[in-house]
Amino acid sequence: MRSMPDDRDGEKHRETVRASFDKQAVEFSESPVMTDRAALERLVGWAAVSGGERVLDVACGPGLVAAAFAPHVAQVVGVDLTPAMLARATAIVRERGIANAAFAQADVERLPFPDRCFDRVVSRRAFHHFPDPAPVLAEMARVCAAGGAIVIEDQAPPPDPAAADVMTTIDRLRDPSHTRAVDPESWAALCAASGLTLERVWLSALEEWITRAHPAPADGARAREMLEAAARGEFPGLHAWHADGALRFTVGLQLVRAVKGASRPTA
Repeated sequence: MRSMPDDRDGEKHRETVRASFDKQAVEFSESPVMTDRAALERLVGWAAVSGGERVLDVACGPGLVAAAFAPHVAQVVGVDLTPAMLARATAIVRERGIANAAFAQADVERLPFPDRCFDRVVSRRAFHHFPDPAPVLAEMARVCAAGGAIVIEDQAPPPDPAAADVMTTIDRLRDPSHTRAVDPESWAALCAASGLTLERVWLSALEEWITRAHPAPADGARAREMLEAAARGEFPGLHAWHADGALRFTVGLQLVRAVKGASRPTA
């Protein structure tokens, strides 16, 4: 799939992420997409935990994934770049009486943990905010124990390259912290480069809407214009429509599981 050029890296992008999610921490934590119990249970199921695992949630947001894992594992640690998200995560696990979850502020490209210290490393709906998925996946692999697993849920681009470019433009207009969604066909190479073996990729779709990210008025208007055009059929490969007074659109969804092989003994 053709990629759009992207220079969104470094501290400038991290500031954009913090600013975007500071504004939407509460709404994000209450979003029907993010709180979908079946989706959270599916993520836990893909991790195949048995009760004694230590789990790391990368770009944990408001702690919904950590809260979902907590009853099924020994410990969950969530890391995120955004203070407002971490505050929300701490509040949510406290409200639910969860004692085995903790949170810390961290850059996902420089995780503050030693090698091989987690049995499962997960990330949900975050990879399309990373300028380059490779170093993040490499860090997730580094802190994953031999024999452990990495599970990632994220949005997937439309299979048509032109539609994927349009969707990326819309995403960036509604939320400038977006970069691009990972092509599902890229996961095998990304995993191999990090010493992981890709087990499976599952594709589906979900509904999204435009206002939750609090876009700038002009950007929100432009994104709406493009989605209105999609609703009229002007962008083949994108599905948009009106429902209950809201302009809605379909976002592809992908779920990825990779495993880390046993360490080889040194000579």
